[in-house]
Amino acid sequence: MSDTSAVIEVEAAGFSETGPRETNEDFLGAHQPADPALLGRKGCLFALADGVGGHAAGEVASRTAVETLVAEYYSPSNHGRVEPALRHAVQTANLRVHDAAMRNPELRSMSTTLTALALAGTSAYVAHVGDTRCYHWRAGKLQLLTSDHSEAADLVRMRLASADKLREHPRRNILTRTIGGKLLLRPDFLRQPIEPEDRFLLCCDGLWAEYDDDEISARLGEGTAEDACRALVGEALRRGATDNVTAQVVRVVAVAPEADTGSGRGWLAGIFGRNR
Repeated sequence: MSDTSAVIEVEAAGFSETGPRETNEDFLGAHQPADPALLGRKGCLFALADGVGGHAAGEVASRTAVETLVAEYYSPSNHGRVEPALRHAVQTANLRVHDAAMRNPELRSMSTTLTALALAGTSAYVAHVGDTRCYHWRAGKLQLLTSDHSEAADLVRMRLASADKLREHPRRNILTRTIGGKLLLRPDFLRQPIEPEDRFLLCCDGLWAEYDDDEISARLGEGTAEDACRALVGEALRRGATDNVTAQVVRVVAVAPEADTGSGRGWLAGIFGRNR
């Protein structure tokens, strides 16, 4: 690509650690299409899923959801515009996990959370189910873009519980929406304008439960995306996280002008840690 001034440029890093658990049921995804035309229409995509279910079912659910999401989002048969393509990809991931659970008795109870971030043009597009989270950091201010789908979060929304006690609430891990849990799914979607030096954090509850917002904001504002990601995951483990700890940090280096198609051109540079 010769005209680098006309593309969105990002720096990204992702890491996932098993922590004290026997297996890692989290799964990370990040993709930049090699085809310049597809890259121009769809930008780059990041995703994080935290699986639930007996035996290895949670691990299967999270991997299936992320891999299906990425493949379907960039599929030639999917919509050419970012938002409808993302909506279709999430629904397809739900159907794929639900179908696998119904066909295999060993996977019958499996489901997963899923939070996805597509960056294209001058916008970030977020799709969300469950209690993994997406944060947006800009100039020292942190905003939580997603709402947890859990019994504890519902109690907070109904003002029956305090928001500052959500991290320790006994019903925090009881999810009310998951990928694969039901045939019909109601995900959350939003579109957020982006600017250079914006940072996004995708993380599982094993990470966000160990921090308050000020601490997350401080970490995101320090160094590179990889520096921030390593610091967040490492400190969560040192604080005694009781679950898998997974994070993905994306820094917007440069923003592309909005294309006629309603999405943008994209360029992805990053280091993604392996799932362990």
